[in-house]
Amino acid sequence: MANLESAKSPNLRSYVACYALYIGLLIPGTLAVLFIWRNAILAMLAAFLGRSQANRLIYLASMAILGLCGFILVMAAEPYMRSGIPRGRLMQRFRKLAIPLVIAGALGLLVLTLV
Repeated sequence: MANLESAKSPNLRSYVACYALYIGLLIPGTLAVLFIWRNAILAMLAAFLGRSQANRLIYLASMAILGLCGFILVMAAEPYMRSGIPRGRLMQRFRKLAIPLVIAGALGLLVLTLV
């Protein structure tokens, strides 16, 4: 019984892997999506609205929404991934966070390509 409990208890390597995945998720993921979508929003504004007075408001509102989503991701991802260590679900939880970021980045690149 003691051997089974020690096999399931998290060790330092698990936490290092968790925080390495967390940093790998946040730095390239959120920054890439933020920069891709920033350019995509600017391209859509230029293509659809031209030189409208509403451009500044739409751009600032969309950047505030993107920033808020990034902040929520940063605040929620760390405890979500860390709590997956004792359950043995770290990679599954990493994929649940990384796949939407990849999809968001791909959609932003698609918008940039089409507009």
